[in-house]
Amino acid sequence: MFRFIRAEFMKLKGSSIIWVCLAACCLLPLIGFVVNLEASTQTTWVSYSAQNLWLAILLLWPCVFGLIGTYIFTRESIENTYRNLFIIPVGRVRLALAKLATLLLIILAMVSLSYLLNFLGLFIGIPFETASFWDGLITYLKSGLLMFFSLLPVLSVAVICRKGYLIAICATMMYTVLSFVGVWSSMLSSILPIVTILRVLQVTSIKIEYAFPMSVSYSCMAAIGVVSVVSILWVLKKQDL
Repeated sequence: MFRFIRAEFMKLKGSSIIWVCLAACCLLPLIGFVVNLEASTQTTWVSYSAQNLWLAILLLWPCVFGLIGTYIFTRESIENTYRNLFIIPVGRVRLALAKLATLLLIILAMVSLSYLLNFLGLFIGIPFETASFWDGLITYLKSGLLMFFSLLPVLSVAVICRKGYLIAICATMMYTVLSFVGVWSSMLSSILPIVTILRVLQVTSIKIEYAFPMSVSYSCMAAIGVVSVVSILWVLKKQDL
């Protein structure tokens, strides 16, 4: 499995999409740095590092990581190199799992980078505390892990469309907009996976009301994730070359 994951990273090595997504992940920490130039004396490390987290979860990360995920799953089909994958005996299920693992590692790396960029706050007097730093890092990693599960429906659309990269991108945008709008609906906010991330992390920067208990949110995220993974594996296994 490690060889397949390494191969997926090698495929992305020469792609500009990674650099574009890295730049996007750096955007919010830089904006937060500029915004706090005047308010650094009243800002703690916890509030500073978490100030843009809700915006990243609702808008930025779904678009960025959805873009990377759909590219990982549709690249071979778009470039007509899909047949070359099976010249050697490579199981399609194992290949799909390697792609999922690659996306998860990329997400965790990028959210960690986004968090570490908060060190820019030290230059404007944001107080640093070791305990708060590790708590914040865990929060970001947890949000990255949950974001991975939340994006599984988008990946299933990408796999089903196969060569429809633009369709998958449109599905990502629609999913992101639906999640953002769902914040103002107590029913949607209880069942949409992306909004559930904010609930699990107890983000208070934005006020959200929920119609159902936390168990319903967990159940919906788990059910959507399982159905998405099963559909990804099943479609890849049944697709013709």
